[in-house]
Amino acid sequence: MHLVLDYGGVIVEHGDERDHADILGVDPETEPYPGWLAYFAFRDGLVQSTAGYLDVLSTLTGASREACRTYLETTWLSPAFPEEHVEVLRELAADHTLVLFSNMARPWVETVLSEHGVVDCFEDLVVSSELRRSKPHPRGYVEALPDDDASVAFVSDEYNEDLLMGETFGMRSIWVEQDDETPYREPDVRISAFSELLDVVSTDDLSPGR
Repeated sequence: MHLVLDYGGVIVEHGDERDHADILGVDPETEPYPGWLAYFAFRDGLVQSTAGYLDVLSTLTGASREACRTYLETTWLSPAFPEEHVEVLRELAADHTLVLFSNMARPWVETVLSEHGVVDCFEDLVVSSELRRSKPHPRGYVEALPDDDASVAFVSDEYNEDLLMGETFGMRSIWVEQDDETPYREPDVRISAFSELLDVVSTDDLSPGR
Protein backbone atom coordinates (compact mmCIF):
# COMPACT_ATOMS: atom_id res chain seq x y z
CA MET A 1 0.00 0.00 0.00
CA HIS A 2 1.05 3.59 -0.68
CA LEU A 3 0.72 5.52 2.59
CA VAL A 4 0.77 9.31 2.66
CA LEU A 5 1.55 10.54 6.17
CA ASP A 6 1.04 13.99 7.63
CA TYR A 7 3.94 15.22 9.76
CA GLY A 8 2.83 17.59 12.51
CA GLY A 9 0.07 16.15 14.66
CA VAL A 10 0.60 12.59 13.40
CA ILE A 11 4.31 11.70 13.43
CA VAL A 12 5.45 14.55 15.68
CA GLU A 13 3.69 17.03 17.93
CA HIS A 14 4.73 20.67 18.03
CA GLY A 15 3.89 22.81 21.02
CA ASP A 16 2.75 26.41 20.90
CA GLU A 17 5.51 28.65 19.56
CA ARG A 18 4.35 31.41 21.87
CA ASP A 19 5.50 29.42 24.91
CA HIS A 20 9.05 30.36 23.87
CA ALA A 21 8.44 34.01 22.97
CA ASP A 22 10.76 35.06 25.79
CA ILE A 23 13.74 33.82 23.75
CA LEU A 24 12.91 36.49 21.19
CA GLY A 25 11.98 39.11 23.77
CA VAL A 26 8.47 39.56 22.37
CA ASP A 27 5.00 39.51 23.88
CA PRO A 28 3.44 36.10 23.17
CA GLU A 29 0.04 37.77 22.78
CA THR A 30 1.22 39.98 19.91
CA GLU A 31 -1.13 39.73 16.93
CA PRO A 32 -0.09 38.62 14.45
CA TYR A 33 2.55 36.68 16.33
CA PRO A 34 5.90 37.31 14.57
CA GLY A 35 7.06 33.72 14.93
CA TRP A 36 4.09 32.55 12.91
CA LEU A 37 4.72 35.15 10.21
CA ALA A 38 8.30 33.95 9.78
CA TYR A 39 7.15 30.33 9.73
CA PHE A 40 4.45 31.03 7.13
CA ALA A 41 7.02 32.78 4.94
CA PHE A 42 9.16 29.63 4.86
CA ARG A 43 6.25 27.19 4.77
CA ASP A 44 4.76 28.88 1.73
CA GLY A 45 8.05 29.33 -0.10
CA LEU A 46 8.32 33.11 0.28
CA VAL A 47 11.77 32.51 1.76
CA GLN A 48 13.81 29.58 0.52
CA SER A 49 16.17 28.65 3.34
CA THR A 50 16.62 28.50 7.08
CA ALA A 51 18.95 31.49 6.75
CA GLY A 52 16.13 33.42 5.12
CA TYR A 53 13.74 32.39 7.87
CA LEU A 54 16.19 33.60 10.52
CA ASP A 55 16.58 36.92 8.70
CA VAL A 56 12.80 37.43 8.63
CA LEU A 57 12.39 36.41 12.26
CA SER A 58 15.17 38.74 13.38
CA THR A 59 13.72 41.64 11.39
CA LEU A 60 10.22 41.10 12.77
CA THR A 61 11.28 40.75 16.40
CA GLY A 62 14.49 42.74 16.70
CA ALA A 63 16.10 39.67 18.29
CA SER A 64 19.67 38.71 17.52
CA ARG A 65 20.38 36.01 14.98
CA GLU A 66 21.75 33.84 17.81
CA ALA A 67 18.49 34.21 19.74
CA CYS A 68 16.50 33.38 16.61
CA ARG A 69 18.58 30.24 16.07
CA THR A 70 17.96 29.19 19.69
CA TYR A 71 14.25 29.81 19.18
CA LEU A 72 14.21 27.64 16.05
CA GLU A 73 16.04 24.81 17.80
CA THR A 74 13.63 25.01 20.74
CA THR A 75 10.47 25.02 18.62
CA TRP A 76 10.41 23.53 15.11
CA LEU A 77 13.55 21.42 15.50
CA SER A 78 12.52 19.90 18.84
CA PRO A 79 9.02 18.47 18.45
CA ALA A 80 7.76 15.63 20.61
CA PHE A 81 8.63 12.43 18.74
CA PRO A 82 7.49 9.38 20.72
CA GLU A 83 9.77 6.36 20.46
CA GLU A 84 6.79 4.19 19.56
CA HIS A 85 6.28 6.34 16.47
CA VAL A 86 9.81 5.49 15.38
CA GLU A 87 9.00 1.80 15.64
CA VAL A 88 5.68 2.23 13.83
CA LEU A 89 7.38 3.99 10.92
CA ARG A 90 10.00 1.26 10.61
CA GLU A 91 7.37 -1.47 10.63
CA LEU A 92 5.24 0.33 8.08
CA ALA A 93 8.20 0.98 5.80
CA ALA A 94 9.04 -2.71 5.75
CA ASP A 95 5.80 -3.54 3.92
CA HIS A 96 4.50 -0.29 2.44
CA THR A 97 5.63 2.78 0.53
CA LEU A 98 5.67 5.85 2.74
CA VAL A 99 5.44 9.46 1.55
CA LEU A 100 5.48 12.37 3.96
CA PHE A 101 3.15 15.24 3.02
CA SER A 102 3.31 18.35 5.15
CA ASN A 103 2.91 22.11 5.43
CA MET A 104 6.45 22.46 6.67
CA ALA A 105 9.97 23.48 5.72
CA ARG A 106 11.90 20.61 4.16
CA PRO A 107 15.24 21.10 5.96
CA TRP A 108 13.51 21.09 9.34
CA VAL A 109 11.64 17.90 8.54
CA GLU A 110 14.80 16.23 7.27
CA THR A 111 16.69 17.27 10.39
CA VAL A 112 14.11 15.84 12.78
CA LEU A 113 13.59 12.60 10.84
CA SER A 114 17.34 12.10 10.54
CA GLU A 115 17.91 12.67 14.25
CA HIS A 116 15.39 9.91 14.99
CA GLY A 117 16.78 7.56 12.34
CA VAL A 118 13.68 7.33 10.16
CA VAL A 119 14.32 9.61 7.18
CA ASP A 120 15.12 6.55 5.07
CA CYS A 121 11.66 5.14 5.80
CA PHE A 122 10.20 7.61 3.29
CA GLU A 123 10.30 7.29 -0.45
CA ASP A 124 9.62 11.02 -0.78
CA LEU A 125 9.07 14.15 1.27
CA VAL A 126 6.38 16.41 -0.21
CA VAL A 127 6.55 19.70 1.65
CA SER A 128 4.99 23.09 1.09
CA SER A 129 8.28 25.00 1.32
CA GLU A 130 9.28 23.44 -2.01
CA LEU A 131 5.83 23.37 -3.59
CA ARG A 132 5.19 27.02 -2.63
CA ARG A 133 1.65 25.92 -2.01
CA SER A 134 0.20 24.73 1.31
CA LYS A 135 -2.53 22.16 1.82
CA PRO A 136 -5.22 21.86 0.65
CA HIS A 137 -3.84 23.17 -2.67
CA PRO A 138 -4.01 20.19 -5.07
CA ARG A 139 -0.39 20.41 -6.25
CA GLY A 140 0.94 18.57 -3.23
CA TYR A 141 -1.68 15.83 -3.49
CA VAL A 142 -0.64 15.13 -7.08
CA GLU A 143 3.02 14.95 -5.99
CA ALA A 144 2.15 12.53 -3.18
CA LEU A 145 0.34 10.03 -5.42
CA PRO A 146 2.11 6.86 -6.63
CA ASP A 147 3.21 6.41 -10.22
CA ASP A 148 1.26 3.16 -10.49
CA ASP A 149 -2.25 2.09 -9.51
CA ALA A 150 -1.36 1.11 -5.94
CA SER A 151 -3.97 1.63 -3.24
CA VAL A 152 -3.43 4.96 -1.49
CA ALA A 153 -4.36 6.03 2.03
CA PHE A 154 -3.71 9.44 3.59
CA VAL A 155 -3.20 9.68 7.36
CA SER A 156 -3.74 13.05 9.03
CA ASP A 157 -5.07 14.62 12.21
CA GLU A 158 -6.92 17.24 10.14
CA TYR A 159 -9.84 15.95 8.14
CA ASN A 160 -11.30 19.19 6.83
CA GLU A 161 -7.98 20.81 5.85
CA ASP A 162 -6.14 17.68 4.67
CA LEU A 163 -8.10 14.52 4.13
CA LEU A 164 -11.19 15.90 2.41
CA MET A 165 -9.11 17.05 -0.58
CA GLY A 166 -7.24 13.76 -0.56
CA GLU A 167 -10.50 11.88 -1.03
CA THR A 168 -11.09 13.76 -4.28
CA PHE A 169 -7.84 12.22 -5.56
CA GLY A 170 -8.92 8.70 -4.61
CA MET A 171 -6.99 8.56 -1.35
CA ARG A 172 -8.71 6.68 1.43
CA SER A 173 -8.85 8.84 4.53
CA ILE A 174 -7.49 7.78 7.90
CA TRP A 175 -8.22 10.41 10.50
CA VAL A 176 -6.24 10.57 13.74
CA GLU A 177 -9.09 11.89 15.88
CA GLN A 178 -8.85 15.33 17.46
CA ASP A 179 -11.34 16.63 19.99
CA ASP A 180 -11.27 20.15 18.54
CA GLU A 181 -12.30 19.19 15.00
CA THR A 182 -15.68 18.07 13.67
CA PRO A 183 -15.25 16.45 10.23
CA TYR A 184 -17.50 17.74 7.49
CA ARG A 185 -18.25 14.11 6.64
CA GLU A 186 -17.25 10.70 7.94
CA PRO A 187 -13.65 9.64 7.23
CA ASP A 188 -13.05 6.16 5.82
CA VAL A 189 -11.27 5.15 9.04
CA ARG A 190 -10.86 6.76 12.44
CA ILE A 191 -7.95 5.99 14.77
CA SER A 192 -7.20 7.51 18.15
CA ALA A 193 -3.40 7.12 17.94
CA PHE A 194 -0.76 6.73 15.25
CA SER A 195 0.21 3.30 16.58
CA GLU A 196 -3.25 1.97 15.62
CA LEU A 197 -2.31 2.40 11.96
CA LEU A 198 -0.41 -0.88 12.03
CA ASP A 199 -3.58 -2.82 12.75
CA VAL A 200 -5.53 -0.88 10.13
CA VAL A 201 -3.13 -1.62 7.28
CA SER A 202 -2.53 -5.22 8.36
CA THR A 203 -6.25 -5.98 8.13
CA ASP A 204 -6.81 -3.62 5.19
CA ASP A 205 -9.71 -2.15 7.17
CA LEU A 206 -10.05 0.80 4.83
CA SER A 207 -13.49 0.40 3.32
CA PRO A 208 -15.28 3.74 2.87
CA GLY A 209 -17.22 4.76 5.95
CA ARG A 210 -19.43 7.36 4.25
